[in-house]
Amino acid sequence: MTRFIIDGSPINIEDIYHISKPDVRLSLSDDVTTRIGENRIYLEKKLAEAENVIYGINTGFGSLCNVIISETNLEKLQENLVLSHACGTGEKVPEHLCRKILLLKIINLSFGYSGIRVELIHKLIEMYNAGVSPLIFQLGSLGASGDLAPLAHLSLPLLGAGDVYFQER
Repeated sequence: MTRFIIDGSPINIEDIYHISKPDVRLSLSDDVTTRIGENRIYLEKKLAEAENVIYGINTGFGSLCNVIISETNLEKLQENLVLSHACGTGEKVPEHLCRKILLLKIINLSFGYSGIRVELIHKLIEMYNAGVSPLIFQLGSLGASGDLAPLAHLSLPLLGAGDVYFQER
């Protein structure tokens, strides 16, 4: 069993190939964990200031961008966003690619710029290390970036929904 510590160092395509092997387990360095936590605290402080409106965090989306979401409904807003965008269809993306997509999302979130909770990235790493990969479909993307449906399917297992591949490497 090999351990790969995500420490903020640049990662290239060869690294991705080696890290995505079945015997590699991920973990975060203390510095990365601290950075993610600090950025979450920053976001929470901004949200605590009543005058701060942050698109998609405490507002609706698109034409509902001026609708302020109450603090009690913020979690439901995020959950509904994932569920409404999980509309993939067509062929399944092969497991080995879904595993790499999960790995890339973990690496991306490890930069600490998303305002996520540390617990979220730890849960994604736990899935990865256990050989659980989200089932993602090849068709059904939404939006200009073209990745909303696949990312929603990636997130479904965190909500106890969707389907996964399990140790099918």
